[in-house]
Amino acid sequence: MNAQVTTVVSGFTQNLTKSDLPFQGDRKMFATGINDKLTENVLVVSKNKSGASNDELFIEKFTKTNAGYTKSFSTLFSHPVNKSLAFVNNRMMYSDADEDGHAEMLFVVDENEAGPESPLQKVWGVIIYKNEAYKLWATAEDNFTETKYDTNFSQLPEKIKNDFLAFWNKLDKAN
Repeated sequence: MNAQVTTVVSGFTQNLTKSDLPFQGDRKMFATGINDKLTENVLVVSKNKSGASNDELFIEKFTKTNAGYTKSFSTLFSHPVNKSLAFVNNRMMYSDADEDGHAEMLFVVDENEAGPESPLQKVWGVIIYKNEAYKLWATAEDNFTETKYDTNFSQLPEKIKNDFLAFWNKLDKAN
């Protein structure tokens, strides 16, 4: 059975600044509200300064509490060449596969060899489950056909793994 498990809201996210939420990067690339049955959340994707010697991309989730928004999740992607990492905001999945009222999410990050005009080197998936990151990836080395996993990926419940892998396996990672 499929049902709505999240509500994506834009609210103040379009004009969101560091004075609204203390996200880590210097530049906000993407922000949206993601509310599930039990919590109100804001997802922020930010990067370090354009022109820096390296590239850093932060994915952070802030959850509304009585005191305001508190950072409940954060993960970092880094690359030695600036402008090599890109958050793919049209390839994401939200679910409540374990039916606990909290959304699980999968986001995609493209990693280019040496900047945005260079060949795609790796496609990352990051599953956020209970505010922990579980990363998987495919590389150009094998034409993006074999998925590799972080060591903690095996700790995900089977239902979560199966649901998100079904989505991941349908993605055209080479384009």
